[in-house]
Amino acid sequence: MASSVTYTRFRPAPRPWAVAVLIGLIGYCDYPLQWIIGSPLSPTRSYISELAVDGQPYYQIFRIGDLVAGIGLAILAGILVIWRPSAPMRLGSAALAVGAATSIVDALSPMSCAPSIDFQCRAADHASLSTQLSQLHTISGVVGFTAVLIAMAAYGAALGRQPGTHHLGLVGLTCAAIGAVLGGAEIVTALADTDSTGLFERLHVTVVSAFLLMLTLAVVHATKLAAQRSVANSLPH
Repeated sequence: MASSVTYTRFRPAPRPWAVAVLIGLIGYCDYPLQWIIGSPLSPTRSYISELAVDGQPYYQIFRIGDLVAGIGLAILAGILVIWRPSAPMRLGSAALAVGAATSIVDALSPMSCAPSIDFQCRAADHASLSTQLSQLHTISGVVGFTAVLIAMAAYGAALGRQPGTHHLGLVGLTCAAIGAVLGGAEIVTALADTDSTGLFERLHVTVVSAFLLMLTLAVVHATKLAAQRSVANSLPH
């Protein structure tokens, strides 16, 4: 009697790096938690970093969020440069690694007060440029913002030139342009002391998170297909 062999469908397990990156992206874009925890801070006026100020509800969660975001972004930077190696991808990953480092700095050196609800803190927040740039948190914020914009633009330029990722590249360049506009609006509204600075910052973080999530899913999909082809090729014909 001839024996029969049954082959089960290949189902790759979730890759640890992908899980770590997804957790990091949740930490990077954790500001919606302010509605869940009942934060008194205005979502349109306050900086996201104010959620991590001592005395704010569950401020420890947001500091941990900054930390895991930095780790997740650093892992993603390494994965992306391996996935599609090229000079622009290396530039994007170097910039994203810098952004990851600034997120960790934010976790270890959070804002000392909340300018949106503290008058004295607001006065210090609107001090001279040299005074503001003497604060580590301010420096990390400016560097992180610039680094992430460079990363999105570089990834967009690199992927736009490669077959199979042209549309993703266009999305990256579009997100970089939108992020630059939102960042400019955030700076202008902050200097003018309006009630919309926090809104532009939250929109900017959402745009960045969305594109990085798309990149992560693209790599997961590509590696899944490669693994399935590898298994299929190893089966007897």
